[in-house]
Amino acid sequence: MERLAYLVIGASLAVVVMTYWPGRQIDMSSRTVEMEMTETSAKMLAMHDPGAMHQHPPREVSPDLPLPGVTHLMFPDAVDGYNVQILTRNFTFTPAAINRAPEDNEGHAHIYVNGVKIARVYSTWYHLSGALLRPGDNDVSVTLNANDHSEWAVDGKPISSVVRVRLPIDGP
Repeated sequence: MERLAYLVIGASLAVVVMTYWPGRQIDMSSRTVEMEMTETSAKMLAMHDPGAMHQHPPREVSPDLPLPGVTHLMFPDAVDGYNVQILTRNFTFTPAAINRAPEDNEGHAHIYVNGVKIARVYSTWYHLSGALLRPGDNDVSVTLNANDHSEWAVDGKPISSVVRVRLPIDGP
C-alpha cells in the first residue's frame, strides 16, 4: 500500500512539474559521463540493442505545434532494478509506426544509462535491470524519438529527462 501511495504522489508531482514548468529541458551536452561497464552490463546491452552505442540525429519540433515534453520517475523494484514511468506532454507513443516516416509529436522513447543506449521504449513503463547500474551515481535518461529514431529537439537540444540514481558503493 505504501508503494502505491508513493506511485500516486510521484505521478502527481510529475504532472504538476510538467504543467507549470513547460520549458523544462535538461542539456546533457556539457556533462562528461564516465562509461564503465561490467561484463554483465555489456552482455545486457548486447541483448537489448546491438547498436546501443550510437546516437540519432536531432529532428526539430515544428514551431507551429505544442512543444512535447518528457519526465520520468524511477521506482525500486522489489525483485531487481527499477520500474521507470515515462510521463509525456504533447506526445503520442506510436509503436506500430516504427521505422516509418516521422509524424509530428509522435514516436517512441529511448532509455540510456550513463550515456549508453539501453532500449527503445514504446509505452509509459519500462523495467530497468539492476545489472545495468554500477555502484555510485548513475544517470538514467529518456529521450523522445520520432518513428525514424531521430531525437525530437528544440533549437538542436534533444527533448529529454534525466534522473540520477545512487547505488551503495561496496567496500570498507
